[in-house]
Amino acid sequence: MRQIAKILSVLAVFGFIFYLPAELAGLPAHAQTISELKTQIDEKNKDIAKLEAEIKAYQGNIDEAETTAKTLQGEIKRLDNAIKQLNAQVSLTQQKIAKKELEIKGLDLDINDVSISILARKNELSKTIEILGKTELEDPISKFFKYQSISAFFSELEKIEALEKNITSVHDKLVGLKSDLETKKGAAEDAKQDLKKLKSDLLSQLELQKDGKAEKSNLLKVTKNQEVLYQKLLKEREQKRTAIYEEIRKIETELQKKIDLASLPQFGKGILGLPIDGGVITQGYGQTDFAKNTDVYKNGFHNGIDFRAAIGTPIKSADSGRVKSTGNSDLVCPRGSYGKWVLIEHPNKLTTLYAHLSLIRVDIGQTVQRGAIIGYSGNTGYTTGPHLHFVVYDARTVELRQSRVCGTLPYGGYLDPLNYL
Repeated sequence: MRQIAKILSVLAVFGFIFYLPAELAGLPAHAQTISELKTQIDEKNKDIAKLEAEIKAYQGNIDEAETTAKTLQGEIKRLDNAIKQLNAQVSLTQQKIAKKELEIKGLDLDINDVSISILARKNELSKTIEILGKTELEDPISKFFKYQSISAFFSELEKIEALEKNITSVHDKLVGLKSDLETKKGAAEDAKQDLKKLKSDLLSQLELQKDGKAEKSNLLKVTKNQEVLYQKLLKEREQKRTAIYEEIRKIETELQKKIDLASLPQFGKGILGLPIDGGVITQGYGQTDFAKNTDVYKNGFHNGIDFRAAIGTPIKSADSGRVKSTGNSDLVCPRGSYGKWVLIEHPNKLTTLYAHLSLIRVDIGQTVQRGAIIGYSGNTGYTTGPHLHFVVYDARTVELRQSRVCGTLPYGGYLDPLNYL
């Protein structure tokens, strides 16, 4: 009876084992070995490291060019470096896609190997149970007198015991293989999701690449490649910028009075997530040195924080919420204000603003989850270099108003983002 109980236990775990499961039928032969794939992946890693170093060098050139962007040739130099960086980003993402596809192939081979091992163990188990089952059908007395000696009888009992131990051993191996298979399938699914994201990033980067070339072409068209016309353009933009920030200052000074801190979330780390991976802050909140020593913000006060972000860096929603609005101030006042921006209202009575984006990937009214990509960083609006401008408002103070000079803009009673990040 012990043998039959073991058989039933095994069958309950693994199902009817005398037939080949459909998911294991027709397993393909290895088109490539694991070793070959590893060699190719190592080569991709070298290409990726080289491109990452190239992108870093271009970023240094862009940062340096910002200091000379007050001249036409300086601005053209900046745009050229930005285009080269975008080209390198496209190549980098293509290499990452190729590497991820190789990794998925490797995981598929691993899954194939584990599946074959499971099949072999099931077949072994099937044969053992079949042999053991035949011995169970014999009458014990008949079984005893079947042997010519007592030693032969006990030798047979030892064989039966060995069969039982083998069933237990194979059962344990199958349990381990099944767990290993599930782990590898999970890893393969994660890799496929990563591949899907990389392909989405590539499409966005190709769009940015096109926009970068168009920006340079438009600049040359507007200025006719003449320094005097470029200086005239800069002067017009500066006049608009001054008017825009003065308007923002007046409106938001009044909206500050409506903030109700008592009904907002208590200050604490992690109330909001970082909107950008890495999250290196280049300008803090409030009366920063830049705000005090320039007339950019008119009142010497920075209403948010700035994160370092090369053009095309994914920007994430700091928390779950609803997209209250989006906009592009450059359509009305190029280089004058927030550029492309996204405004998200959260259930905890906070609203977040993401400005100077290069691409927007959400629609007004859309529900987004914490960490979802809502756009890509850029250099739109008034900036002294590519970055993300991040603002946190009391949601009940937020208003969308028609600016006198720059179309519809978001305004609100702003809070120190570092109290919630």
